[in-house]
Amino acid sequence: MTPFITLRDRLLLLLALDVAACLVVVTASGRFDHGPRDAAIAGVVAVLAVGAARLLRAPAKRDEPSAAPRRDSLVHSKRVLLLLVCVGLVSYVGGNATFAIFSAETTNPNSSMATGTLTMGNQVNSGTTCQSYNGPTNDNVNSTGCDALLALTNMGPGASSKQAKLTITNSGSLDGSKLYVYAPYPSATLGATLSGTVTTLTLATGFWVPLANGDVIQVSYNNKVQNFTVSHVGGYSAGATSVAVTSVVLPVGTTYPAASRVLDTNGNASAIPSSTDCHDAFTASAPVAGATYGNLNFNSPTNNPLCQSLLFWVQEQSASGKNYCWSGLGAATAQCRTPTTATTGAALSGTIGSITVNPALTGNVQSGDTITLSNGTTTNTCTASAAAYIGDASIAVGSCNLGANSYASGSAVKDTSGFAALDADTAGTHTVWSFDTSHSSAAKVELSPVTGNGTINAAATVELNKTGDAGSTRIFYVGAYLPAPSNANQNQIQALLSTFGLTWHVDQ
Repeated sequence: MTPFITLRDRLLLLLALDVAACLVVVTASGRFDHGPRDAAIAGVVAVLAVGAARLLRAPAKRDEPSAAPRRDSLVHSKRVLLLLVCVGLVSYVGGNATFAIFSAETTNPNSSMATGTLTMGNQVNSGTTCQSYNGPTNDNVNSTGCDALLALTNMGPGASSKQAKLTITNSGSLDGSKLYVYAPYPSATLGATLSGTVTTLTLATGFWVPLANGDVIQVSYNNKVQNFTVSHVGGYSAGATSVAVTSVVLPVGTTYPAASRVLDTNGNASAIPSSTDCHDAFTASAPVAGATYGNLNFNSPTNNPLCQSLLFWVQEQSASGKNYCWSGLGAATAQCRTPTTATTGAALSGTIGSITVNPALTGNVQSGDTITLSNGTTTNTCTASAAAYIGDASIAVGSCNLGANSYASGSAVKDTSGFAALDADTAGTHTVWSFDTSHSSAAKVELSPVTGNGTINAAATVELNKTGDAGSTRIFYVGAYLPAPSNANQNQIQALLSTFGLTWHVDQ
């Protein structure tokens, strides 16, 4: 039996649907919080909508007057209200306070960037490695904490030489594109803090060189550098600890504390022999007890005569055993000329093709050099048939007949040609003094990678690789020799002490 519904009941149902639609729309507008309560409201509204729709489809009672004329109007109202219900439900599901349908989002959190390190290790022979970052300031410079390369006392011309093995290492995580060696400028340290207006530099220890009026003095600490100009008629003698400078106003908050580095950037000038990093002084004590020392009344450290006499060399030997002379007699070839001596490592007699030495060679031998063997008054000479390098355990001599002589292990070996070449090197172009004046920080020696005996790769983009990579360590041999030039009186260099340094620098 088909149910019937009166006009009044239809109107009430339509009113209920209207209220339900309003609730849905209000919920979708964000007035409610989309919690369990809102979900329940949505469910009830849906049930009411379905039930009301079914009832509204029922025919009107037959005795109801004017039911037929109103059918079309009621159907239209019903459709409108149902549409409102649908809009409310879509709004509820679609979002809070908006009617957006699509959205997307991504996040990249915790981005970070970290710097690497470029640090240098400096080891003399087998001593403790000195690190650049252990300097007194945070500019990655250790200018005083590393071991001296050479220390030789009681030297005599033609008889004394000294050589050191220096290991330079990149101990950081970044490649070094440039590696240099150069002579440092004459240096001192501040004795009092600088700030505000500066007219005087107080030094903890004075320069070992005289200062000329107009010299540019550079003070540095951490990443700060300031230049001052000496302002004193006649300049200052060596050792002055109070230096007047042209007035400079430092920026507010900028200070240079005591112990800051101070450099004379006009030092190492060839026109002023007394201004170089290598400087002479009288010996402070006798090398032999009771001996005369110091000022002999006929010599003087003025103009650094011993610095101008000491021959100096820097040779590199790569990890693959390739050699290159960077400075000294033989520069830009495979071998620096060195005063090479050794002792035999095995007995020799008859005709020999090589001379075994023990310990290994500390100098170079050129092919064709005269090699002298001696044991007491017994001597023989042989000719080197091939080049021998620092670290080699033998010298090739072709077929050398010793005749009736024999040499026990420990006999003396001398490269006579090497000594002769050094003693004849009187032009003064390979001395410590000449290195200072030719290679200050304004004219550094760039140390390109060695690729073969006497060859380098000047186009290399990395000259000191980062730690752990091949090429992160480079080995140099640094030496000095006091020659004995023929027909030259050298009394003027008696009782003198030369002091000098080398600076090694790497750039990223």
